[in-house]
Amino acid sequence: MVKTSLLLILLSSILVSCGEEVLTKNTVSESITTKDIESFQLTTCAQMRFNKPPVDILYVIDNSGSTLNSDFEQIKKEIKRTINTISNDFDYHIYFTPLMKGSGEDNATYPVIASDPQSFPSLANINLVTPDNLQPFAQPTGGNLEYGFQRIQEIIDNNRTNGIFRNNANTIVVMISNGDDTETLTTVGGNKVRDPSKYNSIKENLLKYTKKYAQSNSVSNPLNAETFRLISLVAHSTCFGWTPGATYKDMSKDIYNYQSLTDDGSSYDSRNLCNKNYSNLFKAVNNSIRATVEGHHYDHWKISNASEDDIEESDITVTKIKSNGTKEVIAQDSTNGFEYLGYKQNQATRYLPDVGEKVTGLVIKLNGNARVKYPDCLIAKTRTPTEYFGYMVLPREPDTTTIVVEIDGKKLDESSQNGWTYIGYRDTVNIKVPGPTNASVTPEVNKTGYVIKLHGNAIFTNGQTVEVFYKPKSI
Repeated sequence: MVKTSLLLILLSSILVSCGEEVLTKNTVSESITTKDIESFQLTTCAQMRFNKPPVDILYVIDNSGSTLNSDFEQIKKEIKRTINTISNDFDYHIYFTPLMKGSGEDNATYPVIASDPQSFPSLANINLVTPDNLQPFAQPTGGNLEYGFQRIQEIIDNNRTNGIFRNNANTIVVMISNGDDTETLTTVGGNKVRDPSKYNSIKENLLKYTKKYAQSNSVSNPLNAETFRLISLVAHSTCFGWTPGATYKDMSKDIYNYQSLTDDGSSYDSRNLCNKNYSNLFKAVNNSIRATVEGHHYDHWKISNASEDDIEESDITVTKIKSNGTKEVIAQDSTNGFEYLGYKQNQATRYLPDVGEKVTGLVIKLNGNARVKYPDCLIAKTRTPTEYFGYMVLPREPDTTTIVVEIDGKKLDESSQNGWTYIGYRDTVNIKVPGPTNASVTPEVNKTGYVIKLHGNAIFTNGQTVEVFYKPKSI
């Protein structure tokens, strides 16, 4: 009895081994591993540009009788050379006028030099000249009365509508005189002395040109000069028979101090006419005025160089990095968020200070608070699309009784619910399907052969491996 049992067990074992050999013999397999989802990040920042600061310079040149002195004529020739020392980083207007108006002269006859002639609203009433053709110096008129401060105000006020003196510019007056202002003087005991009340009244009128004054006082039609300088080129002592320009010198210092300027602390914007050295006349001015940074503003942004088919629209994330380093996630929203526009060619992204910075690629529109301005940055994260696959295609006709389908090593049942079914030969089949998220089936992945269709949960997606084991029917 024992021997019979042992024999039966041995025989069963042999039969099982033979059966496994029969099942695996001539079995082949076909597999596909779909590519993983790839993520991409593009960090770009808003741009800016340096703008040449507007600088409007008024030369008021003494042409009273005292300027007949040959030394003063030489000084006027030297002053002409200082024009070339004005910084080329400025958008400048330079206007030349005599201290005393000559017969038949008007504002339109006085010469103007400009770095950009297009900066004027019209050239019809402007005597625009080149530096080489400059003839700014009127002949002496005689007389000893000198209303220099009054002349400054007259020239500036009469030349604003024509664009020579611009709002919000840096306004610089260069007063060149071998005398002194007489309007501020009064007679006391037979002597000419300064009238403090008149001086302070004139000073306040000049300070009204500054932005600082207009910000804290009521000013009609303010000039709003970023800086207002009175550079007085006058005698600081008696020399060559000239009168010290003490009033001009003091006014230069008072205007300088009022604006808390610090770039010319030794001279306070007054130069000594007696030493005949004017090469550094504009040195302090050139060093104190800086180009302004103009930040760009954006309502569109490029997020990728990819094509529309290469990213998953539903999974775009946009983050704004502000100047203080804080991060703000921008939602997809038509009011204060972003809208995905897809692939665009030559799309303007900037709306201020003008329209520009065209891009080609995948673009989003920024709405409301989501708009970006310098120096903000944006981080745009995109990824390859989610894809779903619902077919396996075999190159040889299978014995359907031998088909085994596995996804990531897990066997699937033959079922039209959440498994597989064999549907036979097809000339062409796009193995991509919409799947549970109605994903795009383009670009198509077309195959030809013997087709197994996957259903329900058996539909596979990115990063998965499907393997089919089978015996070809002809064997």
